[in-house]
Order: sequence, then structure tokens, then C-alpha cells
Amino acid sequence: MDVELRHLRAFHVLATELNFTKAAARLHMTQQALSNQIKQLETRIGATLFQRSTRQVTLTDAGRTLLQRVPDILDTVGAAIADTRETESGERTELIIGIRGVTGLDITPRVLRTFAAEYPQVVVTVGKVGFDDASAGVLAGSTDVGLIWLPAPEGLAVTPLLAEERIALLPADHPLTAETAVPPAELAVQPFAWWTDNRDLMARDFMTLADYREGPATIGAEVATLEDLLAAVGSGQAVAVSVASVSRFFPWAGVVTRPLRDVPPAVLAVACRADDERPLVAAFVRTAAKAAAELVAEGEGSTPA
Repeated sequence: MDVELRHLRAFHVLATELNFTKAAARLHMTQQALSNQIKQLETRIGATLFQRSTRQVTLTDAGRTLLQRVPDILDTVGAAIADTRETESGERTELIIGIRGVTGLDITPRVLRTFAAEYPQVVVTVGKVGFDDASAGVLAGSTDVGLIWLPAPEGLAVTPLLAEERIALLPADHPLTAETAVPPAELAVQPFAWWTDNRDLMARDFMTLADYREGPATIGAEVATLEDLLAAVGSGQAVAVSVASVSRFFPWAGVVTRPLRDVPPAVLAVACRADDERPLVAAFVRTAAKAAAELVAEGEGSTPA
């Protein structure tokens, strides 16, 4: 079969957009040229990949099967070309990963190890990230990709990885410890512990349950580390909301945890710039998604995002 990379790229973009106008614009070609490439691919493969109508474009079963393989093919070719260029120039490729508030999760080392094993020629560096940088350095350009908690700022393309239950951290003698599941509206009006260097308003609203109260959060204690936060809660200065995986730090003197009642989970995602089409970045995103799926399948406590 004389299938060319241009056919696979055209297929991948159209399968992603499911719109000839948008796909053609991304590929910098006319709609007619895109249609011709798709027809050529279907002829050479011997399968119909798309169902077309005046209103919509959808993938056929054969198209969905091909879509499962094509991204890896394009990533592999892109990485191979990059490797070849590096060999010629004597340089090595570096990918800088920003990590924001996820160092305690099992997913973090798993993603880094898996990517290093699959792309040993790439130097993987964990970049320094400001605590108030919601993009983990991606938008500033100091990192290539980031592992972040949603919600994410504009300008990022995000791929959700895992969902973590949000829990309440309470002083042991707090009245809300009598609840088997804490009502979010009652917790939202309590004084919270919050991070000294974190001025990310989206994150603060999410982790202080802003949707369940009127007005801003009351900050009862400013903290610099997780240990500071737990100490502030244990001493009765504040309450806090965290993700369920923080329970690995327990027991902690004076602190108890309770589930939150009917509150959406926190979602961990891998993020890159929305306009970043580098194959190596796409490969890292795909590796992170695969590692997250494996972690969920092993039943390590997190759920699919």
C-alpha cells in the first residue's frame, strides 16, 4: 500500500476536527485538496474512513480503528526525524516538565519513568515552577508541558488524566467532624489555610469552595508547605480542602479528614500551549494519558477524569 505521511496527517487532523473547513485551515490547504487526500487514503487502504453529509462528518468503524494507531505513527516519525537531526548536529533534545502541586501523586514518577523509557534520547528536566503559575510554566515558556490541576488558564490545551476526590481537613474538635460527609456550604464559610505564594484566584476559589458561598474566602492562616497547612488545621486556626491522596500523610496530630458531600472532584491534567504542535510534546501528552489509564486500571485510588 502506497500510503504517505501526508495522507495520515490529513486523516488525523480531519478525524480530530470532524470539519473539512477547520481541518483544511489547520493543514494550510484547500478543502478540495484535503478531500482528495482523504479519498486517496481510502482508496489505498481499501476502507471508507468517514461518513460525509451536508451537515456533519463522522468516523466509520474503520476510521476509528485507524485513529487508534495514527497518532503513535506520527509521533514516532516525528521523534525519529528529531533524533536524526540531533545526531547530525551533536545536540540532544530536552523536554522541560512543569509540575504544580502533584509531586505527592503516584502518577508523577510513573509518567516521567514511562516517558524516559520510551524516549531514552530525550533529556527530561523538571522545571522550577512558581506556586502561583497556574500553567506550570507553560504559558511563560519556561517549560514545554505541565502537570496541573484544573481549572486551567486560557491558552492551554489540556488532556485530563485523573480525578481525585476533594476532602475536608478539619481540626479534631471541629463541629463538622460529626458529619459523615461535610456539607460544602457549611465548610465554605470557615477560615481557610491558604498558600502564601499562591495568588492563583481560580485555584483558590476551587479549593475554598467559592461556588458554595457569597463573597471571598476568609483566610485564617497563610502557609508555605503542606506540613504548615496541616499544623494550621491541627491547631484550630483554619480548615482546608485537599485531594484524597493527601491521606498518605496521616495520621497527623489534631487533624481529621471527611468526605465532602456532592462536590465535583479535582481533575489532574497534562497541559501544553494550545498552538504547540511539536511531535515530542504530543508524545509526552500521549504517554501521560497512557500512564494514567494504567494507574486507574491497577486500582490505585484515582478514577478516570
